[in-house]
Amino acid sequence: MQAMFGTRLAAGLALFAAACVVDRHADPAPVSEPRTCNAADITLDGSLNAPATSVGPLALDASGVTICLHLDATKNLAAAHFVAASDQTAGDSSGLAVVLQDPDRGTLQDGWDVTVDDTPDRAFANLEWNAPVSELTEAVLWVRAAKAPRTATVQLSLFEPAD
Repeated sequence: MQAMFGTRLAAGLALFAAACVVDRHADPAPVSEPRTCNAADITLDGSLNAPATSVGPLALDASGVTICLHLDATKNLAAAHFVAASDQTAGDSSGLAVVLQDPDRGTLQDGWDVTVDDTPDRAFANLEWNAPVSELTEAVLWVRAAKAPRTATVQLSLFEPAD
């Protein structure tokens, strides 16, 4: 009887030990944001009626790329509206994550997906933010693949919206 108890105890301990083993190689790699502006360094003048600035195509993975932005609203009179939008892709998700940050990497605005209800559905990543009027704002745009790696182009603009 005591031998059977000892065998069961040993089997139970072995099972417990096996259940506690964690294979760290199976864990996904942590997302690591590039610490330098590795895609572009762009100045946008919000007072001009300029077309959007196109950046890309960008090869994006989980770490993505960062774009340094100099949002010049020093000549804007009433408002300064910043927009970043990716190219459209088939489906109901852009597959991208977009974040506008201050130079210290604090979040100013998170992006979101916009779905174009068409046949077939299309989606794009979108981010909009009101920049301070009469100021030059330094910012960083972080664009990364939210799921599988993909290539994308991003359109950037800063403008004074009409009333």
